[in-house]
Amino acid sequence: MRRLGIWLIGAGGYVGSVTALGLSAMRRGLVPSVALVSDHEEFRRAGLIAFDEIVFGGHEVRRDGVSLVENCTGFSAIVNPDLLRQCRADLQRWQRNIRGGTLQGDGFRPATGRSNARSAERRNPDASGAAAVERLTADLLAFRSAHKLSNVVVINVARTEPVRRSVTSLSSWDRLRKRLARRGPSPLPASSLYALAAIESGCAYVNFTPSVGIDVPALRRRADERGLPYMGRDGKTGETLVKSVLAPLFMMRRLHVLSWLGYNLLGNPDGLALSDPQVRRAKQQTKDQTLRRLLGGAGRTSGDLTTRVGIDYVPSLGDRKLAWNFIHFEGFLGARMSLEFRWHGVDSLLAAPLVLDLARFTELELRRGVAGPMHHLAFFFKAPMQTREFALHRQWDALVSHVNTG
Repeated sequence: MRRLGIWLIGAGGYVGSVTALGLSAMRRGLVPSVALVSDHEEFRRAGLIAFDEIVFGGHEVRRDGVSLVENCTGFSAIVNPDLLRQCRADLQRWQRNIRGGTLQGDGFRPATGRSNARSAERRNPDASGAAAVERLTADLLAFRSAHKLSNVVVINVARTEPVRRSVTSLSSWDRLRKRLARRGPSPLPASSLYALAAIESGCAYVNFTPSVGIDVPALRRRADERGLPYMGRDGKTGETLVKSVLAPLFMMRRLHVLSWLGYNLLGNPDGLALSDPQVRRAKQQTKDQTLRRLLGGAGRTSGDLTTRVGIDYVPSLGDRKLAWNFIHFEGFLGARMSLEFRWHGVDSLLAAPLVLDLARFTELELRRGVAGPMHHLAFFFKAPMQTREFALHRQWDALVSHVNTG
């Protein structure tokens, strides 16, 4: 019997909690599979793993006071409270699978402007990057063994990290390993330490955040050597999803986009993390990349297109998100026109089904023995790794073709 473990980095957050609730509800047949791409008619013959063959676990740095049940209770105004009552036993059982994460390489600065990196050293159990990887790897191996799992997919849904450009050039595995062994702060950010732990424990890795994760040459080579699939980054859940549909429309109709400005308001912990300018910049880069790639065609210069992505934290919104976009374009005979759209969504409820989709599609690749970047999963990401295709309709065709033909 096949059994898959979904191991979430940031398992105790909103996205992790709602993913667990959704998994329980699907296992129990309590809700239809609305919003699950992997349950689309196109994939019914692909042999994707069933929900009742999946076990939930993960890492979380906030061990004290983190409760999957309590987090999901916060969605009672949106989700039927009776659903939570019927899934409570699963959530409580999976809660026991959550282990302490690492603060090594965590450079997050909260809105107060104080870095938590130094204060974290006193409560961080990991003396070095290598020690963190060893402990995280042990957690993954124990999870696999305890639940008799055929495969494990590690998915990063933790808060976004500040931009760390220096690590993306690390290409030598031997040199990186020596640097990780040194006592003190890790040369890799936390997201990359989790990715390395996934590799060392023989798990597939998916990065649903804008953080670096596995996108370091030395880590990608290590994953390739071990025959493991991986993909990222930054899940495409709302505003950018719409952009990836609309931008090709303007290109195909040869309507010249002059400016595309977006403004985002959100109030969940992810929004709080984005109060840090460096964290916000990482998010803005991935959100803007889709437009730049799709609209920066032949004949355009760098100053020919104005794009901006604004993000503000509004605590009263909670997990609800509002995105407003203004598109200024030029048409026939030089006439200038505009289009506006607003997206109102519930952030975690948009992300959670995609996490389950990615786990199921990745498990299929593990069964097929496929290694390296899963290009066909570009459909799910704002900044898909090692691919130039950003138009949603072509990404969809690639996903359907790959899954059904292998």
